[in-house]
Order: sequence, then C-alpha cells, then structure tokens
Amino acid sequence: MDCWLEKGYMLDPSSDKSDKYIIQNTDKTNVGTIEFKPYTISNENNINTVFPFNEIASIVTNPEKVVEIDKVAILKQYRGKNLERLIKLYVSYTESKGIEYCVVLLERIFYKALKNVYKIPLESVGDPIYYKGDHVIPTIMYPRAIYSAKDNYQRLVNVELEYERPLINS
Repeated sequence: MDCWLEKGYMLDPSSDKSDKYIIQNTDKTNVGTIEFKPYTISNENNINTVFPFNEIASIVTNPEKVVEIDKVAILKQYRGKNLERLIKLYVSYTESKGIEYCVVLLERIFYKALKNVYKIPLESVGDPIYYKGDHVIPTIMYPRAIYSAKDNYQRLVNVELEYERPLINS
C-alpha cells in the first residue's frame, strides 16, 4: 500500500480469484507487489471498461491465454535492483500457467523502462489514459516471447530468487 499511496493511486480491493505476490529483496525486505488476475473478454471486466482490450483480435481469439496484470509497484528506494526480480516472477508465473498475453495499464515511465531498458516484448495498443491518479498506457505484453527464447533474455530469467514466493491469500 505504501507504493500505491506514494504514487497517489486509489486503494481498491482485489479479486479473491487473483494471484497476488509480494516481491522481496535479497534481505527478505518486502519491496513491491504484483497481481495476476483472470481475464475475460466481458465488458464486466474492469480493465475492458477502461480500455477495450476485448476488441483486439489476439485477445478475443485466445482469452484462455490472457491474464491481467494489476497492482505492480516497487517502493521508490528499492526500484533499481528489484525490478529484475519482479520481471523474473512475471516470466516464471506466465510460463507456469501457459500465458501468452498480458493486458495491463502501465505508468509511462515504467512502460519506457520495460521497453527500452529491459527490452520486454510489449506494445502500446492505445493512447495514454488518465486513470486512478496517473496517466497509463494500455499495453499488451508478450511473455511467451521471453520464456520460449530464454537465451535472449538471460539477464532477466537468470535472476536468483533464494526461494519460491508463496501466494498471498492463496
């Protein structure tokens, strides 16, 4: 919650069906969060009311291979070194579930870091939108491009995690 409050984000409840993780640094200090939510093409899905991901062909034809990413945050003082830990979790999670597409509303600076610094396969599918206190970019991420070509992403997939992170509210 500290991460969200720092950015001015609204604190909204999570779905009980989502998989929630806390990111820890090497000292086992809690430094961030990420949530993976089931995705449906229904307009009742909140993310589709913000941006119509359910009108994108690859999403509509493969909804079982899509997950929504939400509540991604790392405390400011821990961002640099721990972003790779968050990305490793993202890759591990999506590979274990056979996910090929992630729909997400990314903060602009985070989008640029993922795209330009970490070379994460992703694309903007719309103009920035003001949502919950910040401008976000509607984005589709392509994790399969990473986990099916790990040699090209060794910097990210070889990040050492000392132990498997348990789910929160699993």
